[in-house]
Order: sequence, then structure tokens, then C-alpha cells
Amino acid sequence: MSREMDAMIGPDGQPPVFDGAAWVSADGRFWWNGGAWQPIKRKRSFQPPIALLGIFLILAAGAWFFITKVLPSTPASIVVMGVTHAKIDSSTQVELDYARATDCKDLTFEFVFYDKANHDVGDYVSDDHRNVSAGDSHHYVFYTFEPIPSSAVRFDAIANCHD
Repeated sequence: MSREMDAMIGPDGQPPVFDGAAWVSADGRFWWNGGAWQPIKRKRSFQPPIALLGIFLILAAGAWFFITKVLPSTPASIVVMGVTHAKIDSSTQVELDYARATDCKDLTFEFVFYDKANHDVGDYVSDDHRNVSAGDSHHYVFYTFEPIPSSAVRFDAIANCHD
């Protein structure tokens, strides 16, 4: 017994669907051109060439080199060696910052005070013995037993290491 076909059957064994332009198989892989089923050529998703990956790697390496080697890095706090920021706070108090290149376990200071005309108007030797580590800035405040001469406007602090 033969059975006549009254409907079109696609290559997938299912009835095709009309998509508005052509008959397309139910699985969407073939279309009917009026005489035979033709495979549908689908655009493949974007596949960048391998050279594009290489270009991105070169750009990333160049950016890394530029950021780490070419751009100036923020310097660590720069320590100025010697006495800095020397200031007379009151008639019995002076303060200063001090840094040195080597360690000193027994450091004292001698202060020489000057007036506006740069004349020596007095001196003071501290009896505080300090420990100083190399390369670090230390802030010191000194109190004198006798008042600093009132004409003093500045001073020199001379560090003496007794190691």
C-alpha cells in the first residue's frame, strides 16, 4: 500500500516553515529553492584573528612598562640629613628635626643663639642623651633651665655623637 504525500517534508523529516522569504526546514539548517533543499550559510560569530590577541598582549606589556618604568614613581618621604626646622618656641623652649646617615646611640646637641645682626648672644648644651636611627627624621623639643636671651632670633644646633 502506498501513501501519497500531500505535504512537503524537510530533510530533517519534519514539515518546513515558511519564514516570509522561503521554506525553511524545522531545524533551521536548510531552505527550499524550488528544486532542492540547500544548506543555510549562517554567519559565524566574530572570530578575531590570532594577530589581534598578539597586538593586545604587546599593548598590555607596553602599558605595564610605561607605568612601572617610565612614569616617575612617588618618592618615599625624602629625609634631609642634619638639623632642619629649627625654631625658638619660647624663652625656655626650642624645637628641631634631626636626621643622620648613621646610627648614634648617644647624641647630644649644642645650641648657639644669634641676634638679628648675626652676633652670638648665648649658647646652651643639652644634657639629654638621645638614640638616633640612621635615615629617620626625629623631632626634638628642648627645654632650657635658663631663659634664652631675648635678643635671640635664630640658633644653630650642633649634633655631637658620643659613640
